[in-house]
Amino acid sequence: MTRPKLVIFDMDDVLCHYDLGRRLRALARLADVTARDVRAAVWDSGFEDLADQGGYAEIENYLAEFSTRLGHKITLDQWIEARRIAMQPNEDVLDLAAKLGHQASLAIYTNNGPVVKNHLEKLFPEAAEIFKQRFCSYEFGTKKPDPKSYIKLLDGIGEKPENCWFIDDKKSNVEGACIAGLRAHLFTGVENLTAEAKNQGFEL
Repeated sequence: MTRPKLVIFDMDDVLCHYDLGRRLRALARLADVTARDVRAAVWDSGFEDLADQGGYAEIENYLAEFSTRLGHKITLDQWIEARRIAMQPNEDVLDLAAKLGHQASLAIYTNNGPVVKNHLEKLFPEAAEIFKQRFCSYEFGTKKPDPKSYIKLLDGIGEKPENCWFIDDKKSNVEGACIAGLRAHLFTGVENLTAEAKNQGFEL
């Protein structure tokens, strides 16, 4: 098997362990509401989903609507901190990614909006150090698992699907990547990922 030229990693629950509950509680303390209130206003309402699909491409507009829904002004720094404390780096996967980066190009592709795209150094410096190519779904007007999102991603990079290997913890996202013509791996742990990396032709 020809080794991939580009390896694309999902972020949450692959490169890091993501605790949404912790993020909700941090935002709840800021807004003086319950975590359930935060989830209902921001996530269950469909707002975050719309933002992930490009509905709020400008950070200022996104934060303004985020604040309106919470009933409390949330600053950029507060948003970043609430997100950051919910992300615990997966050191084993990051170490593996760094090794793969000596043999192929690397990229992050995550379903997220403009803050993650523009402030990854503050949110997740461990990943920012390794990944210079970072893409969020809002840039494409759609999100994983839509096969069109992967095609738009690769059009921007200038790489063919068959030369790319995509890694995600959600089965639907892996299936979407396969439909788009990428090789794809369902992440279940670093051991299986390492074994598949060897199958893909990487020397580890």
